[in-house]
Parts: sequence; structure tokens; C-alpha cells
Amino acid sequence: MKVGAAKADITPELGLVLEGYDVRKDGAKGVHDPLMARVLVAEGPDATVALIVADLIQIDPPLQEVVAAEVLRRTGIPRERLQLVGTHTHSGPMLREPSPVVDRIGATIADAVEAAWRGRREAHAAVGIGTVTGIGANRRPNGGPVDDRVTVTRYDGADGSPIATLVNYGCHPTTLGPNNYLYSADYPGVACRAIEAAVGGVAIFTTGPQGDVNPGGYSPEGSMVGVVVPWRTFESAERYGGLVAESAIDTWERLRPGPSDRVWGDSRVLELERKDLPAAEAARAAAETSAKAESEIRAAAFSDDTIYHAAVAAAYADVIATQAQDPERDGPVRVRISALALGPMLHAGVQGELFVALGQRIRSRLGEDSTTIAALCDGTIGYICTADAYEVGGYEPNASVLRAGEGERLADAIVALASPAVAA
Repeated sequence: MKVGAAKADITPELGLVLEGYDVRKDGAKGVHDPLMARVLVAEGPDATVALIVADLIQIDPPLQEVVAAEVLRRTGIPRERLQLVGTHTHSGPMLREPSPVVDRIGATIADAVEAAWRGRREAHAAVGIGTVTGIGANRRPNGGPVDDRVTVTRYDGADGSPIATLVNYGCHPTTLGPNNYLYSADYPGVACRAIEAAVGGVAIFTTGPQGDVNPGGYSPEGSMVGVVVPWRTFESAERYGGLVAESAIDTWERLRPGPSDRVWGDSRVLELERKDLPAAEAARAAAETSAKAESEIRAAAFSDDTIYHAAVAAAYADVIATQAQDPERDGPVRVRISALALGPMLHAGVQGELFVALGQRIRSRLGEDSTTIAALCDGTIGYICTADAYEVGGYEPNASVLRAGEGERLADAIVALASPAVAA
């Protein structure tokens, strides 16, 4: 196996609207820390694959198209053997539409992929698992699992020199809340910089299943309406990133890389069932009524608690009305799933925010110690919940476009897709 790695700064100009919180309308006012693209390329006897990770909420289709076309032209790596992953920081630019900014960032990412591809060399690899506590908490109303595993894959040259460290941990990179207007990679950026300083090479962080887990377990409804949580600060991001890095470095030091020729990649588009929705006109009318009620409650100077619940109700109504007005509302939800074998590590990818229990379902069947899952891989369809979440209700199943039970079907489809790599 040959492996190459590279990174590039993709921080754009100021003024772009920040992605992640709809209540935040102004553009970026500064740069706290750079937004990076980090790339791992692996070549084996039968395939060459590339893992591309950017400090963005996700890599939306316009940027995917630019990167995939350039990577194919420059390296010959086809789209089905690429994973285009966003770390899910909520402190990066909104890049939903084609634009000169998308073109520039796409070209920079393609430059990094080409550099990694040209720099590939004989490599040894090993994978291990550490743990971290004090960061992620399940935010569901009835609680739920948290996966404290930090999975580390170490790639060294055949001479022992460092090439890359791939780290996977499942928790929303949303330390910074809707009051932040500075570009930042959040805690994954802190972790990558610390790992690189300690062991060399390029550190690459992918966010594992995190749909129901965030730092500290704050309310997603609160974020939706602009509530500021005191501990969501840059200081907290430094602490969380330091904890992840500490676990990753400790695991890295215990690993003893060896030869591996397993390089494989595949992807497919799965059609899932969309949830039932109200009539579009009625839904939008109800959302407007809810927004008017919120405005009147604020004007009447009701209690903060009453205003909060009115704001959440209005936000929920707007979410459902938007789903109901989607031209695709009566058709299936198309979701891309993928898997790359990068030596001893199997790296599955899902186009959305996967609940932790669904990630555990996948890992238990493909190999607990050698499988990771990247959420927000190849864009997003939104939340991918467990079936029982719909019985409880709350933010994630309301925001999801899927019917109950489709999360489990998606998890099983990933297992089926990746099974040939496990059997090899």
C-alpha cells in the first residue's frame, strides 16, 4: 500500500454568511483559526481511493462537483472512490450554491488531493482505540448512548517517518454557538493541530455518528432560536480538542504499524422513504400563524419562558412547512452511502447526521476495532434517527425528512455495501 497526505487552508474572505444556525444572518467578521482541508490518498494493487475532509458544516453538491471533476482529471480517482466529508463545524461559510468562492475552495482542495497523490509512498499502518470523557452528552429528551471511543489509524512510511493520523470521534463540533461570527474549525481543528505538533505528519479528523450527541448536552431547540449557552466558548473548544488529542496521541504511541495492501472503495445511492407531511399551503399558513403568535407574545412582554416556547413552536412550524413545500416531498429521499478500506481501517460514510445507536449497529457487524463511520459524508439529508426517537419526539425527528425505521434500513445497507471489504 502507498499512502500520501496533504492539507490546505480554505479560509475564505470575510462577510460570507456562516452556516449552521438560521438565526444568525450576518456574515463572518473575523478569523479565530483557519479552516482547513485535509486529505488522505491510499493506493493498493486494485484501487486508489481518497478521503477528503474539510472544516465545513458539510461539503454541499456544488463543491462536490468541482472537487470530484478536478480530482478525476488530475489523478484518475473516480467519484465512487472518493469520500467528501465535512467536520460539521458551525463556524464555516455557507456554500450551498455555485459561486466563485466555491470554485476557489474546490480548486484548493483539488490541489491538496493532487499533492497527496503525487506524494504517496510505501506505508505501514495500524489502528487502535482510545477513549475520551467530559465532552459529548446525549441531548435527547429521554437520554441515550454516547460513544466515547477515539479511533486512531496511524500511517507511517516504510522507513518509520510519519505520514498521517486519522482520528474519528462522534460528537457535534458545535462548541461555538449562534453568537459566534468568527471562522473556526471548532474542537476538531484544535485536536488536529495538537496531534500534528506532537507526532508529525498530517492529522485528519472525521466526525463519527453525532446526531444525538453534542458538547455538554445543550438543547438543540435553544440553538435553533438563538439561546446563548455560557460554556460554548473558544476556551471550551481548546479544552475539548486538547482532550481528543491527548487520547489520540496516547493511542498513536501504542500502535506498531505493519504492512497492509487492503485498499478498496465503493458507494451507492440508497432510496429511503420520506415521512408523511401536511398539505403545503396549510403548513405554511400554520407556520405564519405561529410566527405571528410569537411576535405578539414578545410584544406583550410575557415571561422569558413563555417567549422561549413560542419561539421554539414557531421554529418547528417553519421546519415542517419548509419540508411540506419541497418539490420532492412525494418522492424518495436519495442518500449516498460509501466505504473506503484504508489498510486496516474501514471508513464508512453516511450523508447525514447519524444517531449514535445506528453507528453502533454498523460497527458491531463490520468490526468494532477496525471500523469508523463519518457523518456528513458527501453532503447531508439531515438527521438520521432511530425508530424509537419518533415515539419520543423532539428536535431531531421533527427536523428529519425520513420515515421512522429508515435509519435502521440505512445502517443495514452500509453493512451490506462494506461487507466485501471485510471479507477480503
